[in-house]
Amino acid sequence: MFDQLFDLPAHPLLIHAPIVLLPIAAILTIVLTLKPAWRRRAGWFPFSGVFVVTVLLFGAKESGESFTDAFDSAFGEGAIDIDRHEELGNMTFVLTLVWLAAMFALTMWEAVQRRGATDASGTTDTALTPSPYVSYGLSALASLFAVLATIWLIRTGHEGAEVVWSPVVPQLFPEG
Repeated sequence: MFDQLFDLPAHPLLIHAPIVLLPIAAILTIVLTLKPAWRRRAGWFPFSGVFVVTVLLFGAKESGESFTDAFDSAFGEGAIDIDRHEELGNMTFVLTLVWLAAMFALTMWEAVQRRGATDASGTTDTALTPSPYVSYGLSALASLFAVLATIWLIRTGHEGAEVVWSPVVPQLFPEG
């Protein structure tokens, strides 16, 4: 399923969406952490954006595994050493999943706050009384994992580029 797109290996094509969108979503997460009023107005949009990034990252990860399998079958097992790239990619995905979970918890918490924590009889449930500290903590956690996912994404991309281009660069730029 993740092998080819338009008769080309899917991985080099699928990686570009998360490379562009993940840092944008991270910046949005940080801005909305600093501007809680904007975050409350945004509703489910920030969570949805991180969800889309997570789905795209999953596609990039799976296509990378398919690409490695195809490369190994064409050129022999271990013909290209991408173990470090794969480890970093897996960690990027895990960090993004934690970020997604934090965004979900934050969005749900704030949705409960907006609706008011009332039970069936119409009385306020003091156990769910709105607390700004929960929102602050969840948004800080989401921002932390957004930054970590961005850092690991950059590390993953750099490692992948080194594996692909390091053997070729001396031939392309012999003086440098």
